[in-house]
Amino acid sequence: MKNAAELKKTIIGNIDSRRTEILELADFILHHPETGYREFQTAERVKKELVKLGLDPKTGLAVTGVRADIGSGRPGPRIAIMGELDALPVPTHPFADPATGAAHACGHHAQIAMMLAAAGALVPVVKELSGSLAFIAVPAEEFQALDFCRKLIADKKIVFCGGKPEFIRLGLLDDIDAVLLIHAGHDTFVPESFNGFCMKQIVFEGKAAHGGLRPWDGINAASMARQALNMIDAQRDTFDDKDSVRIHGIISDGGTAVNVVPAKAVLELQVRAKTPAAVTSACAVVDRCVKAAAMAFGGSVRIANLGGYMPYQSCPELNAVHARNLKELNGGTLGNFGHRGSSTDMGDVSMLIPALHAYSGGFSGSPHTKDFVVTDPEKAYIDGAKLLAMDAVDLLAGQAEKGREIAALPKKMDKATYLKYKELFSSTEEFHYDQA
Repeated sequence: MKNAAELKKTIIGNIDSRRTEILELADFILHHPETGYREFQTAERVKKELVKLGLDPKTGLAVTGVRADIGSGRPGPRIAIMGELDALPVPTHPFADPATGAAHACGHHAQIAMMLAAAGALVPVVKELSGSLAFIAVPAEEFQALDFCRKLIADKKIVFCGGKPEFIRLGLLDDIDAVLLIHAGHDTFVPESFNGFCMKQIVFEGKAAHGGLRPWDGINAASMARQALNMIDAQRDTFDDKDSVRIHGIISDGGTAVNVVPAKAVLELQVRAKTPAAVTSACAVVDRCVKAAAMAFGGSVRIANLGGYMPYQSCPELNAVHARNLKELNGGTLGNFGHRGSSTDMGDVSMLIPALHAYSGGFSGSPHTKDFVVTDPEKAYIDGAKLLAMDAVDLLAGQAEKGREIAALPKKMDKATYLKYKELFSSTEEFHYDQA
């Protein structure tokens, strides 16, 4: 068996020799963006690339997901290299689909290109390793198009709006011992953590009346929504700084006509925090505020929790492997971002499995905007592919000692506890104020 250093040299050479092919693949995905649970064309391309490597991918997982496995023939952990399939609606992006407005304004096309390029480099050397590899393309990280998600849920095609929670629910990650993913960014770094969140749709029900003649006959649902937001705002200094609580959203329905007392108003809120317990606590504060607003006006409110993501907790041991390979590859230093107030469904994975969520360089602009584009393809695609493959080699080289060590790390949460939290984040409650 070759040692890790020899295997890495082979891998780097393999990826360099396929540079043009990798860039063409990334460009194809960039120009064919599809939103969550609709990534059929992208998934088909992933399947074709994996078949070309001699693999037998499973498709249609959690609607559009793809997974292909290969073993070394020797015992050891199973390491997943993962990429995200979906784009998001940014119609002003230079590479947006003119029909749908979808665009890879978060760089997921780079993840898929990196994952497939790493697969192409690892498959020829897998017999020199111990354990096995899984190459996984997951749908719907962006938590977009909630009406579409609700329809899929009603049709019993999914339970969760996020692709990785669906993979977990379906048992598609039960046999995975560690997950490697590199996200597009401006620089090479790892976050220590991300916020988790719960998505809420809050529907106030009042009573319509003529706004000029007899407004006193009505119950103003829009006023309930305004007061609920005021009370939530007044609670902000009660949240512990260490919990990184963020509450934000929109009024998606405030009435139908200016001369009619609104009988219905709808808030859509995200409640974010750094730990599952802090998300749950902040949600309870929001629920109290909206119930109090309904009580104050004698109306009613329905609180529908539409799911969300768990907080992400990094794995220092995987970060250290990645940092060493970055230095070995190009002398780079892996930055530490600390905590991020945004969210990702890699948080769900990190609760159950040691996970790497690193960032590559090569992009400019702000994520989720028209300005987020590739400026350095070498950093955006090629270096990331090399690093994923090098990390996998370090975990599975020899008797897979490093991979076994990381696989044996204590889990942050067992699957049963995880699913209980997911049920809580997907519950519905109604509150009716009885004037009598």
